[in-house]
Amino acid sequence: MNYIKLLLITVLLPLLGFSQNQDSIVAGFRASRILSSYPNNHFPDPEYWQSVGDGMASKFDNASPAGIWIVSLYMDDGYTKLNFPSACGSYDHIWFTQEDQNEDWLTYFDEHGVKVWLQVEPGAADILTLMQLVISKYHSHPCVIGFGVDIEWYQAQDYPEGKPVTNEEAELWETNLKEYDSTYTLFLKHYNQEWMPPEYRGDILFVDDSQDFGWANDPFEFMVNEFGEWAADFSPNPSAFQFGYPADQSWWSQLEDPPKDIGQALIDNIPECHGIFWVDFTITQIFPIAGLNELQTSNINLYNYPNPYKNNTTFIIDLPEKVTGHFEIFNMQGEIVVKTAEQTFEKGKQTVPFIANTLTQGTYYYRFISNSYSGISRFIILK
Repeated sequence: MNYIKLLLITVLLPLLGFSQNQDSIVAGFRASRILSSYPNNHFPDPEYWQSVGDGMASKFDNASPAGIWIVSLYMDDGYTKLNFPSACGSYDHIWFTQEDQNEDWLTYFDEHGVKVWLQVEPGAADILTLMQLVISKYHSHPCVIGFGVDIEWYQAQDYPEGKPVTNEEAELWETNLKEYDSTYTLFLKHYNQEWMPPEYRGDILFVDDSQDFGWANDPFEFMVNEFGEWAADFSPNPSAFQFGYPADQSWWSQLEDPPKDIGQALIDNIPECHGIFWVDFTITQIFPIAGLNELQTSNINLYNYPNPYKNNTTFIIDLPEKVTGHFEIFNMQGEIVVKTAEQTFEKGKQTVPFIANTLTQGTYYYRFISNSYSGISRFIILK
């Protein structure tokens, strides 16, 4: 009986696109239209993302370039914004941009061998409606290999960390996706296994985007172990991992080759590891954009508490020396909505109170900038 089970696993898993022995993985980037992540608030051209995908994949044996391509960002009050125009009418809790922000990039990926999952931050929008809008729009692109849902933003208007996914929801979403294309893979993303479907697995790729390991005695080892626990919970399904967050840059910036060192450790220690993606928040520091990287600064750990919050929060930064700098607050379109005055910050952990009574409910990004150090993070305002 054990032999029969082993034979079935050996035969079926490759058909599902899973790999038991890491014969192949995908490596690349997470890309979003959060413009404050990029020099001069300019979203990089297709050639840049292709070079990042190729650069990441070249660091690992049997790896191919791929990316998580975010096509909707959570805004506020349950609304998500798709970054292309509506083909017909309006939809509940869905906004659209006036111009298509994906077509040229996806066409370029078609021609240069970069595969992507199209990901949404759904809010209160219906997942099947989002799926229909996204897949119908971009199904013709060979580079598209699936659809992803960031569960942290699922029903975010009522659940600060997102609503946990039920077995029935996961199966329904995957079944509908497979009706568009049987080769497509659904991925579900969060940083806590409890938010994933308790039992349903199907052909799902489980993506972990956990961060902020700096408090551990050995942050690198702790991250690898935590990612390993995630993958073990969903084995034999494949798992993928997002890393490179600013909250961890204090330690990963000390590595000789951060993407290679982290990625290889995950591959070596996690049999279910199928994908490794560097996040857009710091990606141009690892893969600079020629002529655009204006801030040649070292990143610092930056966060705020409480988060989410209603009116007042506190920014917390840890500086290795005394500097002069300021904060910039960006909305989801990358526009600066608040810029603080320059001031002197002493060495060590600094707390900076911030009052948000001029800002509406929603998601924002904030960046600390000085001559030598920078940092970027995200907060949510609730009203």
